[in-house]
Amino acid sequence: MGGRAFNLRAIPINIKRLPPVMYLELRDRCILILQAYYGNVGSPTEAPEKNDHGDIDVIVGNKLCEFSTMDLAQDLGAIDHVKNGHTTSFAIQLPEKANEFFQLDVQSCKQGLFKWEIIYNAYGDLWGIIGMFVARLGFTINDSGLHVRVAKIESTHPRDCLLQLTYRPREIMGFLGLDIDCYDLGIETLDEVYIWATASRFFRRDCIEKSKKKELMGKKAQRPMIENFIMEWLPKHLSIGVVEEDRQSQRERLIKEAVETFGKRTEYQQMVVNHKQRLMKDEMWRKIVKVLPLEGKDLGEAIKALKALLRWEDGRPVLCVEGIPDTRLPALDDDIVDSVVLPWVVTHWQDALNRKKA
Repeated sequence: MGGRAFNLRAIPINIKRLPPVMYLELRDRCILILQAYYGNVGSPTEAPEKNDHGDIDVIVGNKLCEFSTMDLAQDLGAIDHVKNGHTTSFAIQLPEKANEFFQLDVQSCKQGLFKWEIIYNAYGDLWGIIGMFVARLGFTINDSGLHVRVAKIESTHPRDCLLQLTYRPREIMGFLGLDIDCYDLGIETLDEVYIWATASRFFRRDCIEKSKKKELMGKKAQRPMIENFIMEWLPKHLSIGVVEEDRQSQRERLIKEAVETFGKRTEYQQMVVNHKQRLMKDEMWRKIVKVLPLEGKDLGEAIKALKALLRWEDGRPVLCVEGIPDTRLPALDDDIVDSVVLPWVVTHWQDALNRKKA
């Protein structure tokens, strides 16, 4: 949180930025304490060339025992703590400094994702930069790994369009065409970070240039590393990321390759089928709403009753005795909906409502 987690406290806490040597000493001390509570404890590599640090980030997983946040705060020597999602920030007094504190952010990783989350949070906004250009080619990188976005779903239900390919760091880097050996040796400068990222076979500068304005007007405008990359570094390296292949063609090619590489073809196809059925059902219920002679609360009650009791049996709609989920009703094409379902609903909606109230 950049050392700002306690800014809204009624009584301000004097959180100090940490010079590199002090940062390393305090980070290692906190990690040692946290290792008594978690089987997995690590700190992502910081971005190069930082003169100081606003906080200390530690990722943890695999709890070794039962304990409360207060237990942890007491062992860390924290005077205050605040939780935000999976991250708990602690305000800890600096050694031999009265009324001066540093911020420790302890982030609990998702089950089985410790190694990836360490990588994903390393080198500042490195993966934010990579995520920007892979996004325009139909992929998403987040704290759960690498995903492909199913285009037929994305346009209508963007939250449901992700198909996870892998959460294994080396598989992700390998597929993106990133130099794994170079990463293992360590990246020393900000320039090297940018060079490493743009060496990806996914990188095309038009993806960054087209998203430049949107990104800088959004949250990433507060990320100096991303702003520096877009506004200063890229304009000085005009030959990097010039790709002749049409972006849509490249997107389709890479998605097909990804699905095959990670053995996700069946899942991908099933997602498309499920989405088609979902759209058919949504359209059917929209039509049902229009044919019912009701409005407002009465309409809502009737639809609720029909969704609870309507099912398909022997090629025709029927009302069941007990509530059966809507999933038992198959996706039906427009002809059957128009010629069979809608006339039946007009005749039987009152029966459904009465049976639901009984």
